[in-house]
Amino acid sequence: MAKTTCVVLGGTGFLGRQLCAELVRQQYSVRSVSRSGTPRGKPEGWWSQVQWLTGSIDSTVSLDAMKDADVLFHLASTTYPSTSSRDPVYDLQSNTVATLEMLQSGALSNLTKIIFVSSGGTVYGIPQSIPIDESHPTDPICAYGIHKLACEKYLQLFQFTHRVDTIILRVSNVYGPLQEIQRPFGAVEAFMRHAIMDEPIDIWGDGSITRDYVHVDDVVASLLKAMSNGGRSGIFNIGSGIGHTLNEIVRMIEKRLDKTVKVNYLPARNFDVPVNVLNIRKAKEQLGWEPRVSLEISIDHDMLPGKRAT
Repeated sequence: MAKTTCVVLGGTGFLGRQLCAELVRQQYSVRSVSRSGTPRGKPEGWWSQVQWLTGSIDSTVSLDAMKDADVLFHLASTTYPSTSSRDPVYDLQSNTVATLEMLQSGALSNLTKIIFVSSGGTVYGIPQSIPIDESHPTDPICAYGIHKLACEKYLQLFQFTHRVDTIILRVSNVYGPLQEIQRPFGAVEAFMRHAIMDEPIDIWGDGSITRDYVHVDDVVASLLKAMSNGGRSGIFNIGSGIGHTLNEIVRMIEKRLDKTVKVNYLPARNFDVPVNVLNIRKAKEQLGWEPRVSLEISIDHDMLPGKRAT
């Protein structure tokens, strides 16, 4: 029996790399397409079992990779919430337009499922109620949230016109080991690394910004649940369902390291939503998924250099 072939757009990123590793472990055939081609860092044994391809979302490389594939995981994005509004035209063209061109190419017509990672932290905008469920109004206040929401709509249109099962996962703030602190996201890993190196932590605002932090292993598990969930399309929030302020994260790190950490409080940024906590009941009930790693336990056990959750 032939292996299921999975294409991971953005397979060399933080989440994509972890997903590829788990797909290999579960004996799927895996192709990664990303602008960087191969992952950074020292090669690991499982890398040889992935076909690493270099290309953008709508490149010929991507389209060729999908023509005889079964499942597409669309994790790719050229921007971050903090950078997207600097050039919203580029954000739109390189993400939404590129995704639409990919859908129109015909390369996806033989797929059995498309799983798109959207942004539970930005598509809703400033919440009217907490926790936020999937029926909450979507009023993003940054270009990143707008492009994610537009991609959702085009994918739903493609689902309607081509009858390809499509699952949209609105993922909250992902964290975990191996996250690159050079990128403009990932407060938990960045705060821990700065604290270990006795460097000050920069916080925009007074530290009261509240986010829903979900461990990368739990997000990978949600992606696999979405893939195995036969015949069910829809939108699902993926998070911890628990909110933590930036100041709380600092205190957790201070407790773990048993030392005081210096914090620089900088002027608040206008694209930061003050509070974002997701209601994850639908994913629990319909996907059979729920988070298993708490932020406190992760900081205690797997956020130090060389550590990894088990």
